[in-house]
Amino acid sequence: MKKHGDNILTLLLLAVFASGGVVAYFFIYSRQISGDLVFYFSGLLVFAILVLFLKYRREIANKKLTAVLSIVESVGSIGSFELSMETENFYLSDKSASFLGLGGKKDVSSLTFIDAVAEDERTSVYDFIFVQCAHFGKNILIYFATAKDKRLLKLTGVPVFCKKGTVRGVQGLLEDVTEQVKAKQEREMLFRQSRDGIAILDMETYFIDVNGAYELMTGYTRDELLSKSCFELTHEDDLSATMEMMKTLMAKGYYDMFEKRCIRKDGTFVSVQMNLTMLPNATIMVTTRDVSEIKVYRDRLEDSEKHLRQLFEASPIPLCLIDDRSKPILVNKMFTEIFGYELGDMDAVKTWWNLAFPDEGYRNHSRDRWKEYTAKIIKGENAHPIQATVTCKNGMTKEIVFLYSVIDDMGIIAFYDITERVESEKRLQEYISIVDGNVLVVRSDENADMTSVSTAFCRLFGYTEEELIGKPAMMINHEEFLRDVQPIVMETILSGRIWNGEIKKVTKSGDIVWVQSMIQPVFKNGVRTGFLSISTDVTDKKRIEILSVTDKLTGIYNRIRLDEVLSAEFVRFKRYGQSYSVIMFDIDYFKKVNDTYGHLAGDEVLKSLARLVKQAIRESDIFGRWGGEEFLVICCGTDISGAHNLAEKLRQKVEMFSFPAVDRLTCSFGVAQVDDSGTDNMVKRADEALYRAKQNGRNRVEI
Repeated sequence: MKKHGDNILTLLLLAVFASGGVVAYFFIYSRQISGDLVFYFSGLLVFAILVLFLKYRREIANKKLTAVLSIVESVGSIGSFELSMETENFYLSDKSASFLGLGGKKDVSSLTFIDAVAEDERTSVYDFIFVQCAHFGKNILIYFATAKDKRLLKLTGVPVFCKKGTVRGVQGLLEDVTEQVKAKQEREMLFRQSRDGIAILDMETYFIDVNGAYELMTGYTRDELLSKSCFELTHEDDLSATMEMMKTLMAKGYYDMFEKRCIRKDGTFVSVQMNLTMLPNATIMVTTRDVSEIKVYRDRLEDSEKHLRQLFEASPIPLCLIDDRSKPILVNKMFTEIFGYELGDMDAVKTWWNLAFPDEGYRNHSRDRWKEYTAKIIKGENAHPIQATVTCKNGMTKEIVFLYSVIDDMGIIAFYDITERVESEKRLQEYISIVDGNVLVVRSDENADMTSVSTAFCRLFGYTEEELIGKPAMMINHEEFLRDVQPIVMETILSGRIWNGEIKKVTKSGDIVWVQSMIQPVFKNGVRTGFLSISTDVTDKKRIEILSVTDKLTGIYNRIRLDEVLSAEFVRFKRYGQSYSVIMFDIDYFKKVNDTYGHLAGDEVLKSLARLVKQAIRESDIFGRWGGEEFLVICCGTDISGAHNLAEKLRQKVEMFSFPAVDRLTCSFGVAQVDDSGTDNMVKRADEALYRAKQNGRNRVEI
């Protein structure tokens, strides 16, 4: 519809031009047309020229907006949209139309757009877009499902204001987050449904989350465990070994096959075997299995050979008894159930190895590891059980941990099937890899020097891991952030609290990147050992926010941004006593400029003045258009004397500057410094000082 409207407008303008040409021809060559008619068509021609000029400016602005949205759309599964309140139509990018199941439709009515939303969510989506954003002017972020193929979409929208301050439309982005949510749900399902007990601990070993198997094993509910440390569930005789294990875990990042006794809620003990892994988000994943029965069977075998066969056959895990030449002489029922092999299938040692390890290279490697492991056991030395992939009689493979024990002149092998756990850990490792490749994670020591960075972090900022490790974590923060926000961040995290907020950073190539960060201190045994930062890239969102706080004519900040900065500076003044001042000024006799040279010339004057002042102030000063021809400079960290000197400097620069079309102009300035009465009072005093400057002859500075 918008495109058709432009075509109709162009045809009408061409018709006006053609009519004007005909009138001019008859007037010049035949003089048969009256002067009034000529004057009328001349007016039409002037109007047509003005409309063409305004149409050209709108097309230029639309091209700029299209360029920005094209950059945004090039990042992942993201599309853009624009809602015109004038037509109540949505203009969709290709991706947005595809997400909504609208095919190649790019210009759709509001009803069509809402109908593309799942039926039970249409009312809420309509309320957010048309009421919260389009009517009240609020930024929105919502999730909803589509009606056609139930995709889950993330919608981010911002109101677009006209010069009068009313909302003329909504612009924003649509992102398909269906696969992200599915992946998260799958990981959660694996966690909850695992038959092994899984617990997530923080760095101080307190429980963060547990699955149902862990609740069943300990007798505690999840809520009861969240207030406990894993040491509270450890038998007192195992505390020392557990602490040593934790030290090794912290050093290596993992610890396999650790056994201890766990105290159940009813006071009884359960022997468990644990595999611990450090996760990138500064948590510990503990996979736990109840091995109480295995220990019972092992102890009984050591106490008496009388019950050996009974216990051997009743064992819930596969067992194999071998002679002093390592030839199998007995297997239990579970061995046959798990692997499919019977004793008759293995008439020699070589036969077993050929059956279980058909690949010659892997067979030789596994046999060498087995010999090394059993040699240590026979000598009475400590040895970690070996893990290998065993081929069953039906051709399937299983991940098995081999436990070897010596009984007199015989040996017994326990085959611990960890296939499910390995698959679970593999998926969890994939999750860890996904986090490393997609989440901006930085760990630093107590001096805030980086000790580890994620792959996603290196990729975004263009550094290698080696270039960052050992360097200050704040080395890539923008100087504005270092000056204005970094002190607040350090005060927060050094006091043991978590800081959340946006950080302006600089890549290796000099590009500006905005991230939403969570920075928290990391403690070990009550002592702060470093810091953890987890961030997401919000550069595209920030670019849209910048557009919403920029004055369209002059390119400097608008009234919205100035009000935000004034509020923030007043908070800083109340907290730290850091003073600041404001300079309010406007153009003397600016109405005469518009009346004499026209509003277009007046606009050029405003743009030239904005550029002149922006070049003359400090980088830390905030400069924006207060309204009309009024401007405001916020002088951060500056008292009334310094602000007065700056205002006088600006007055002289304006007086000496040659403006396009109008040549010389002057400005009047009012200066005020903050006090406990607040921001509004300070601005009012600056406005009153500006008024006195006008009353006292203009082209002067008043305090």
